[in-house]
Amino acid sequence: LGGLVVGQFGALKMRPVEGLVMSSPAMDAGLTIFQKLLLAVLLRLAPDLCVSNGLDARYISHDEQVVKKYLADRLVHHKISARLGQFIATAGPAAVAAAAHWSTPTLLLYAGADRLVNPAGSRAFAQTAANSPAVRPGMVTAKCFDGLYHEIFNEVDAVPVFDTLKAWLDAKF
Repeated sequence: LGGLVVGQFGALKMRPVEGLVMSSPAMDAGLTIFQKLLLAVLLRLAPDLCVSNGLDARYISHDEQVVKKYLADRLVHHKISARLGQFIATAGPAAVAAAAHWSTPTLLLYAGADRLVNPAGSRAFAQTAANSPAVRPGMVTAKCFDGLYHEIFNEVDAVPVFDTLKAWLDAKF
């Protein structure tokens, strides 16, 4: 969810910043038609009702210890309200649309084998920025890590992820 919050922050240009880093943002929540319909109904009838978030913890990371810690963490919420669902469903596409006018240096890192959010949303964001004449070349740097799950910094071999982050930070700052 943090990557999506950063995307929303950048899309709304809430404050001037030197750069942004997004990690596997939920630019495309991958909602089915049924889920979209259910969300619309819940927003009208019970916007604060919480239901299961439907996330399968096995796909957080290939590192079993990371998954075990996630499952044991009492601060992890396994439910989601309709209001939060609406944020996730709308903020991602809004950030993708805003990528056509993106003006903050941004590193977008995402998992190619992500099963918690659809990596197509990150690809769409990167392609929108790259193909827009309003966006300076190099404003958005995107890197897909094929085979990795959602928490790319907590994968078994996260070294390439950290190396990419370090190289971008060194080049920009």
